[in-house]
Amino acid sequence: MDTTDTIDVSHIKFTSTVFPTDEDMKLWHSLSAHEQRAVIMRDIKQGLSGPPASNAGRHEIMAEVLDEI
Repeated sequence: MDTTDTIDVSHIKFTSTVFPTDEDMKLWHSLSAHEQRAVIMRDIKQGLSGPPASNAGRHEIMAEVLDEI
């Protein structure tokens, strides 16, 4: 059985980030179970290697949002 690291999923891109579009669902269902696992692991590794989440409180977040308006 292949590990997810040996499956090239670099060409698989989804357009949505929260709720999948019909196109994203069609793409997801076209993947094999191994490819689906590889995509999940790719995204998890990408998330874990990124910057840590901010621990800002709601007042700090609102101040940042208001500054951008």
